[in-house]
Amino acid sequence: MGAISNGLELLQLSQQQGGAEFDLITQSVESATTRLRFYRIALGRVSADQKMGRAEILSILTAMEKHQKQKCQWNSTVDLSRRQVKLVFLMLMCLETALPWGGRIEISDSAKGLEFTTISDRFKINDELWSHFEQPVNFAELSSAQIHFGLASAEIRKQHARYAMTQNPTGLCIRIDFT
Repeated sequence: MGAISNGLELLQLSQQQGGAEFDLITQSVESATTRLRFYRIALGRVSADQKMGRAEILSILTAMEKHQKQKCQWNSTVDLSRRQVKLVFLMLMCLETALPWGGRIEISDSAKGLEFTTISDRFKINDELWSHFEQPVNFAELSSAQIHFGLASAEIRKQHARYAMTQNPTGLCIRIDFT
């Protein structure tokens, strides 16, 4: 993606005008690069002892927001380990599935971890998918569009975190307590 981005920049410099085509390609490259940054953390190998600052988390979430229906508001003030951010990003993927028509996700500090609050006019809860947080997951039962539920559930167990979810008419409230 970096090479494509650099190539676009060189083409723009040599032609002295961008045009709508260049703008469209530039936006597509930006969207793909942002998704790669997000997925590298959510789906990649991470170290528990490596910290991830608020500024880095915000830069990823702000860039992602340009290309999705859900808006994410990061209210947390604590630095998290990269492993904890992995769980946060996996939970955001699950919440995106619950908000296919858009909405807002607020992430705030709680006494022992983080609280995710969703606000939307419409949301879609698949109880079977969310039940994976209560019991071990059989990944063979999940489709590629559902795999993030299994990964988030497994990561909760790996981190020995606690998970609680409540549902109300305007959305969900999820609490993750890190131990």
